[in-house]
Amino acid sequence: MAACCAAFALTACENQIAGNENQNDGLIADLLPSTDMQEVTFNIVNFDKVLTEMGVLADTRASLSGNATNLKVALFKDGSKAYEIAQTSSEENFGTVTQNVKLLDYEIVVVASKVEMTITSPTDIRPTAGKVNDTFYYYGTLTADDLKSGAVEISLKRAVAMFELTTNAKPTNVKKFVLEMTGAGKQLNTTTGLAATTEKITVSFTYDTESRVHCGMLVFLPTASTTVTVVATAYDASDAVVKSFTFNDVQMKPNYRTQYEGNFFNVDGSWTVTIDNNAWEKMTEEPIPYGND
Repeated sequence: MAACCAAFALTACENQIAGNENQNDGLIADLLPSTDMQEVTFNIVNFDKVLTEMGVLADTRASLSGNATNLKVALFKDGSKAYEIAQTSSEENFGTVTQNVKLLDYEIVVVASKVEMTITSPTDIRPTAGKVNDTFYYYGTLTADDLKSGAVEISLKRAVAMFELTTNAKPTNVKKFVLEMTGAGKQLNTTTGLAATTEKITVSFTYDTESRVHCGMLVFLPTASTTVTVVATAYDASDAVVKSFTFNDVQMKPNYRTQYEGNFFNVDGSWTVTIDNNAWEKMTEEPIPYGND
């Protein structure tokens, strides 16, 4: 088992994002007490990331955009959302956002993900479309004095854990594969970095001529080291069960990939298990199918 986390520097961009003022419609910014305003730039300066296989640190901006397509910064005052700024990786200054804010004390939530995330509160962040993908987060507090400097540096942590399954040769009649996990969740509490609730999570995959099943699912965990149960089921074209197997006591950790590889279709219980956080980089070489809810 390997454990590695590296920090990356990101060059600040001082240009304000066009349209930030309009993105605050419906929020409570205008209801806050009158006070001085301050233009503040929020910079993503560090995030959980492993070394490349050659041991070289990748370019930070390229690495951030390679691991997230959506970025949101939200400021909360007394439990209500005052400001929210959104970015996508297609924007040139992805990773740096600028906003005029009232000089008050706030809670701050930052989420970067490969899918759009809905930030309802610091303890309730969910994927807008329902399925969890790679997600990084930050939670903290900001005082009015912190904001007076005009710049806030943010360090993100990876929130998700992955279960990954690779089988032996797939019978030709297998057309669908389903993973069902209990013990994890899809709602992130950024104050803890863990799942706010747990629920049964189901993802499905379709297959045709592929020689094996290779699939995975990303989830938020309720504790820093969690045991979950995964039921894997293969179906034929008429939805008849070809094979089902239950993985009990699956060990998972945030920022780690738990990988099972073995003889799913003929021998139960013959598995190689790897729990590793160096393996994230390899996703660019062989992307893991995440399926559909």
